[in-house]
Amino acid sequence: MEKYLDSAEISDESVTGAYDLWEDHRHMAAERHLYHDTVTMLSDLRSNHPDAVIAAITNGKGNPLRMKSIEGYFDFCVSGEDDDVFPLRKPHEGIYNVAIRRYGKLLAEKETKGIEEQDFCWVHVGDDLANDVGASAKCGAYAIWVDLDDEYNQTASKREPSAAQPAWSTATKEELKMRIEMNQQAQQYVSARVTKLSKLPHVIQLITKSAQ
Repeated sequence: MEKYLDSAEISDESVTGAYDLWEDHRHMAAERHLYHDTVTMLSDLRSNHPDAVIAAITNGKGNPLRMKSIEGYFDFCVSGEDDDVFPLRKPHEGIYNVAIRRYGKLLAEKETKGIEEQDFCWVHVGDDLANDVGASAKCGAYAIWVDLDDEYNQTASKREPSAAQPAWSTATKEELKMRIEMNQQAQQYVSARVTKLSKLPHVIQLITKSAQ
């Protein structure tokens, strides 16, 4: 492998092309494996809040704007791999601050006027207690914990730090202990918990009304 990596015959264009191909197929696979009620949920959410800004905040490379069936529901995506984010991934507040700045830039581009700061309601939806719930709430969001029923086979449940870790995991005992503590602390910031995606639009509706 090393002799191929060091080979002068492998051009930067070849490496970039291979990576782009991987990323294309990564998004095609993600779209094939969307939860069955994802599109309906997003459609209901957009219908309930036609003027809302909907964004994705992810530590990885998954971008809904590259998935045809859901791209129209999102305004932008912030990745932990972005130049203005890395290495400040979730649960670091840096990635959320970037999202807030992009939100402000989007409003400026739309020349949105007449909206006071207190009129804004930020609702963050995520499946990870530490990365999503605790981290976003500390930055000012209403945090919804997506803890889905077994029918979804949700991968977040397999990241439980108190459970046996997969063979590929590099997490140390100290890191796992810290993760457990962060999850426990994040429980206090849960504004709502949903077990089905179809329930999400209604829960967000309740939160936005109570915030008015």
